[in-house]
Amino acid sequence: MKNNFKIAWRSLGKSKAYTAINILGLAAGMAGFIIVLMVLNFEMSYDKWDPELQQVHRISMRVQDDIMEATPAPLASFLAEKHPGIEAATSMQGAGEYEVLISNEHKSIYYKGFTSADSLFLQVFPYELSSGNRATALDAPNAVIISEELSKVLFGSRNPMGETVKIFNAMEGVITGVIKKPTTPSHRTVHLVMRDPYANQNFFWNNFSYDTYIKLKEPVEEAALDVGLNRIFFEERIKGDEQQMAAYKAGNSPVLFSDAVPNIQNFSKFGNSNMKTVSILFILAVLLLFTGAINFSNLTVAKSISRAKEVGIRKTLGSGRQKLIFQFMSETGLQCTISLIIAILVVLIGLPYLNSSLNLQLSFMGQNSWDLLMQLGICLLVITLLSGIYPALYLSRLNPVKVLKGNFSGGKKGLGFRNVLLTFQFIVTGFFIVAIIGVNRQLDFMQNMDKGFTDEQVLRIETTQATREQGFDQTRLALLSIPGVSSVAKTTTVPGDKIADSSTYNFNYKAQQVRMGSVKVSTDYFKTLEVPLVSGRYFNESVADQNTRSAIINEAAARKLPVDDPIGETISFGGCDEGDVQIVGVVKDINVHGFEFTVKPAVYTIENKACMYQSGGAILVKLRSNQIQGTVAAIEQEWKSIEPNFPIRYSFLDTNFQQLFSSYYRLQKILSFFGGIAILISIMGLFALTAFIIKQRTREIGIRKLLGANLKTITTLIGRDFLLLVFLATLISIPISWWAVNQWLQDFAYKASLDWWIYASAGIIVLIIAIVTVSFQTVKAAMQNPVDSLRTE
Repeated sequence: MKNNFKIAWRSLGKSKAYTAINILGLAAGMAGFIIVLMVLNFEMSYDKWDPELQQVHRISMRVQDDIMEATPAPLASFLAEKHPGIEAATSMQGAGEYEVLISNEHKSIYYKGFTSADSLFLQVFPYELSSGNRATALDAPNAVIISEELSKVLFGSRNPMGETVKIFNAMEGVITGVIKKPTTPSHRTVHLVMRDPYANQNFFWNNFSYDTYIKLKEPVEEAALDVGLNRIFFEERIKGDEQQMAAYKAGNSPVLFSDAVPNIQNFSKFGNSNMKTVSILFILAVLLLFTGAINFSNLTVAKSISRAKEVGIRKTLGSGRQKLIFQFMSETGLQCTISLIIAILVVLIGLPYLNSSLNLQLSFMGQNSWDLLMQLGICLLVITLLSGIYPALYLSRLNPVKVLKGNFSGGKKGLGFRNVLLTFQFIVTGFFIVAIIGVNRQLDFMQNMDKGFTDEQVLRIETTQATREQGFDQTRLALLSIPGVSSVAKTTTVPGDKIADSSTYNFNYKAQQVRMGSVKVSTDYFKTLEVPLVSGRYFNESVADQNTRSAIINEAAARKLPVDDPIGETISFGGCDEGDVQIVGVVKDINVHGFEFTVKPAVYTIENKACMYQSGGAILVKLRSNQIQGTVAAIEQEWKSIEPNFPIRYSFLDTNFQQLFSSYYRLQKILSFFGGIAILISIMGLFALTAFIIKQRTREIGIRKLLGANLKTITTLIGRDFLLLVFLATLISIPISWWAVNQWLQDFAYKASLDWWIYASAGIIVLIIAIVTVSFQTVKAAMQNPVDSLRTE
């Protein structure tokens, strides 16, 4: 064993260029694989911080194709009362990723993770408290529990128990508990939980603004749980109500479905998930790693010619094939270990850059570091076997008599297998090139597609509900008085928001129920966003418009209504007795949520005066393009008098909309990185195999030159077989890459077309790479003096 590793170590010093290319090529593939493995581990760790979470489920609603995560306020208590298998249920509201103003006596900060909930929150979610009593922490009407992180920010090292905090300078509570930090990430980050101060006045079935979570007494299959929940919901809520039964028979009644909390992040029944993208990246990383291993094998075989006589002498002196295989596998294991160490160092050095540029939170020595190290150990073993077994078998079976006579040919069988490996490498290369072009084409398509509105120079200002509602007219006039402001509007659904309201509601139209979204706006909303009018008119200051007796719908809603011309038709909010609303205009579809989703039918009305009260949203300010910086500074100054207790929070609408594509830009960068490595590895693999063939045919090349062959003939003779292999690889990669890119595009409601030139250009690029790589060595060999190659004869 000792001698084997001594020889393996000494062999690294021979043929330094080959060894360096070998190790660095494999290290590049390993580095990419480690990064994706870390991303996969991070995604799979969501909500694994307590085993009890397997019994906690989020309850959502589905009406036909519409998914509603926000549910009626009484649903949690209703299900807990009626379903015998439910131990506890809680209803909660939250700001999600939005930061809210949290203040105490000494400090005011904006922070994420705010949630208002009922007293049963801790009976459903098994958070541990470092201070306070879990059983009673949320009993008091003004109780607040905060995270350890938030406690350190607000109070430093002081004990926060009993301290008072304010939310938006409006809701005040007393801290009764401190939550220990969960050991893994969660689908719902919680930093402050306040006992819901508006629970009683919000407790009615038409209030679809609460998230419902239940905790089961025993684990139950989700399918069986959904059947039980819907049976109870039908018997108790639908069966005895004529209107609900009519909706049920028409297929417009809500259906409940559950998602176990550990599945929400990546395997929810409906909704977005990063898992598909992560799985794609993992497959690509495995392909990249295999390409590196294949390249390693080809380079090792190419290098083996110089060791053929060594094998012959070893066999002549009595060395068996098993010992030779072990010797060469030891060398491979040593080189693979060095590659892994280099890959880990590259990842550690590049991790801060990756986290910042790709907006990730990866850590090599995190909670799952031991799992990662074990996975890397398995990876090293597999790669050592994949990289080393073929060269070891190839070298160990060389005939000692032939190699000592100078005949190193491995026969056509060995050459055929190496050709298969090379073909696989270029299949992967062609696949990456098509994937890169396809992703770039979709991103360009999304950049240039008409969103239905103009988002340039539109400022989104986060405000309190009071400013958006009762104080809006005064705020609007104050902002319009600033030079550089052209218009001001408000909306409950802001295009480009990461979490924008996508709920739909039943609207009545001629005794039919039609599900459409409801958006509450102000008069100048369409003017501010420059939304084109298709027919009818925009809102004006008329009494009907200002008192929700008029509505504007989008094109999707116009298509959904069973009428050719909806102008002048009347609709009404389902479940309300507030009268009909007349449609006065149709506007172009506004793409609110990005291009993954089809634009939903939407009904726009002015003010929150009809049927249901809709919270959320923001104020939008249209700026003149020649005075952006000065206007923003003036708005910041004016805001101190509009909301003196709240520092202004603003962003630009076009920037927010771009953020919706952030995950795809990350995919683009990672694909380009992987594609570059795959191309580099393929070039090295082809370089190695070309060198191997040229060394075998050095004397043949010399004889052909002496017999009159020219440079073009010799170059064509040697390069022809390689180019045929690359051409074959291109033909194989085209249908595979076409299928894969089309599968990825299925996530988009609006997608670019994949024209034939994408595949043609990918094939041309691969062929150019092969021609340049092969020509470099074949031309060099063809120009060599034949006397030198024949001197040994």
